[in-house]
Amino acid sequence: MTGSRTERRSAGSETLLDVLLRWTGIRRRTSMGDIADFDGGQPLRVVGFTQNIGGEVRVSVGGGKQVARMRQGHLRLAPGEPPLWKDARGDRSATLQAPFRLKPTGGKVRLAPKFERYELVTGAGTYDLAVPTKDVELVRHALGGGTGPG
Repeated sequence: MTGSRTERRSAGSETLLDVLLRWTGIRRRTSMGDIADFDGGQPLRVVGFTQNIGGEVRVSVGGGKQVARMRQGHLRLAPGEPPLWKDARGDRSATLQAPFRLKPTGGKVRLAPKFERYELVTGAGTYDLAVPTKDVELVRHALGGGTGPG
């Protein structure tokens, strides 16, 4: 019964306490451990950023121009369930539809150097997604290994 298990944070979704524990030499979860837990039925929550999953939020940058704002949230990955994006603030959420393909864009995430930016191609559209570098393999695995050059 997959839906009844409580999700937990992934290895790359660190809190201040996790950072302090790492600095003191106390071990933290690993990406390979997350993949094993996921395969065992554990739902995981991967922190991330997006501009357009669940719809864009546009902000004025002056001169009558508007740009899509980067929003923080998390991607819920549970075996046997479609991935779910949920914004950290507000009530925006979106269930992502298969098939999936994750394409690296090489873009940087401002003020988040340990994140990698991707283009997530789904059955319903293409989205911008940034996830912690530590969680990239977990996200690829959970989406069915959907990577591709183009």
